[in-house]
Amino acid sequence: MSPPSPTTDDAPLALDLTLRVGDLLLAGGASAAEVTATCIAVARAGGLHRVECDITFTSITVSASPRDGTPPINGLRLVQHRELDYSRVAAVHHVVTELTEGRIDPAEAERRLLAVAAGRHPYRRVVITGARALLAAAVALMLGAGPLVTAAAFGATVLIDLAIDALGRRGLPAFFQNAVGGLIATSVALGFVAAGVGVRPALVVAGGIVLLLPGVTLVGAVHDAITGFYVTAAARAFETLLLTAGIVSGIAVALSIGVRLGVPAQLWDTSGRGLADVPLQLAAAATASAAFAVANHAPRRTIPAVAVAGAAGWGTVVALGEVRVSTTLASAGAAVVIGAASYALARWQRVPALVYIAAGIIPLLPGLTIYRAVRRLSEGDAVGGITLLGTAMTVGLALAAGTLLGEYFAQAAARNRSSGDHRLVGLILSTATRRRMRSRRSAPAPTVLVDRTQERHV
Repeated sequence: MSPPSPTTDDAPLALDLTLRVGDLLLAGGASAAEVTATCIAVARAGGLHRVECDITFTSITVSASPRDGTPPINGLRLVQHRELDYSRVAAVHHVVTELTEGRIDPAEAERRLLAVAAGRHPYRRVVITGARALLAAAVALMLGAGPLVTAAAFGATVLIDLAIDALGRRGLPAFFQNAVGGLIATSVALGFVAAGVGVRPALVVAGGIVLLLPGVTLVGAVHDAITGFYVTAAARAFETLLLTAGIVSGIAVALSIGVRLGVPAQLWDTSGRGLADVPLQLAAAATASAAFAVANHAPRRTIPAVAVAGAAGWGTVVALGEVRVSTTLASAGAAVVIGAASYALARWQRVPALVYIAAGIIPLLPGLTIYRAVRRLSEGDAVGGITLLGTAMTVGLALAAGTLLGEYFAQAAARNRSSGDHRLVGLILSTATRRRMRSRRSAPAPTVLVDRTQERHV
């Protein structure tokens, strides 16, 4: 089925559809490279050509030409609210796939996208809170916590999640939300110390703040830098530092209060378990990945596969660590495994690989290292802080590069087995669709200005 050849009146609909797709994907957690590729594919499927798409951290700009000889049209959409939502990303992915393969027209795609944007999350709020608390408990187990500390991390995260949800609904910026979260986690740890309970307060804090640590943002920043989106990468990197600084501020306030009350505590001793506990670590890694997926609204059918991806990644790190491979190389190797497995799972379940990658690397993220780095910087230890920050950036680079490399290898292998289906950065494009796209590039340059209410067109 051939895509439509739009008139002057159809071009604004195609542009509006393109911007709406980009908005939903960027807000839902997709990378700048994936959003760009998808926007260009949608615009071409709507009959536009000579499409240019520019992505920043908070805006999407698209310029394209109708095919009837009218002038180019331009549109800008601001992404005003960002929240990881993998069910919405998957739904948009499905709509885009049908559009680019010619099974639906732009008008039907627009109707479906409006339904996606207005749809409810697949899990209730209490399930989301429970999943986030379970993620914290799983991370505490991976760090070597016992039952009491694990339960404390679970309870602290429930309090943190309720608090930041209430603050978020009142419009408080994320920096202050993270400060409150760090304050609550540290207060719980100091409460155990004051009560004389034999626990390691560092593990209570580490488990409690895992919900807040922006490890995924760091990996996203590196991913955007590798793929050439440097402005977006810089913005994500700065957001990583800002959110972590909020956590550290809350921890510092709690520690100051603790010292005044005679309850001091050291919060950076988080040494992990040994090889004998590998089965428990694998179970905890699988649980952490699955809990992260649920907490960020991943489709239900993906949860078991996500758990397998998380366990596989952590198992690879443990195996490489046994042969004395450095942490960075072990993380890169695990990321390659996760990237390749995510591509295969995406083909199988027809869900963007992003869902499996983001959840699968959760056990490997350097969030705790980022926290330690900023905390040392705030205490005046510039050398130690910069060293740890460099370590976190190196691990983030290894994870982002490894997942991209794994996807590339898996995609190349799939293309060699069958040339009838190609998947590019999470978007399914048939060979026929891509041929149609190439055929439009030679169309004559057009010439009309369009005005819309939701976007600004010049």
